Amino acid sequence: MAALSALTACGPEEDSAGGSGASSQPSAKPGTGTGGSGSTDSGGGDCGQPPKLPAGHKMVEIAVPPSKGSMSAKDAKPTCTPNDWIYHGDGKANYYLFSEDVKAELATGSGSTKTVPVGELWNHAGDCIASSSEVKSPYSCSGNIYDITLDPEGKVKSIKEIWHP
Repeated sequence: MAALSALTACGPEEDSAGGSGASSQPSAKPGTGTGGSGSTDSGGGDCGQPPKLPAGHKMVEIAVPPSKGSMSAKDAKPTCTPNDWIYHGDGKANYYLFSEDVKAELATGSGSTKTVPVGELWNHAGDCIASSSEVKSPYSCSGNIYDITLDPEGKVKSIKEIWHP
């Protein structure tokens, strides 16, 4: 049991570059309740309350490799597992366009990210969908879950890969 508590959740991580500002930890200690609206408890654990995203942030799971300024992604909802809250895509994929000045970040491990050109993020997401063994260090594939924010026109203005074990 002690080994499980050392693993981090799959929520948005904090970083020194600003990012989402949300903690990767659940918003309550395990054992304080069950999942709330928009989340599921698959019977794998007692995670407490699901993580809360900052205003304007949305978790998505990329459904097909992004290209040429667009992507299709499913809304991702937190699911309680033996390792804590993990996000999974649910429902029909939505179509998103990227703003011209989008900020893209790839996960480089627990709680750390690297700002990259958006084209590099598109390639990385495509590689993770096609063959995760092709992804080179310091990157890895963590379920294709991303924290996004949208501009007033509904275009993706920031996209940050979410790392989980």
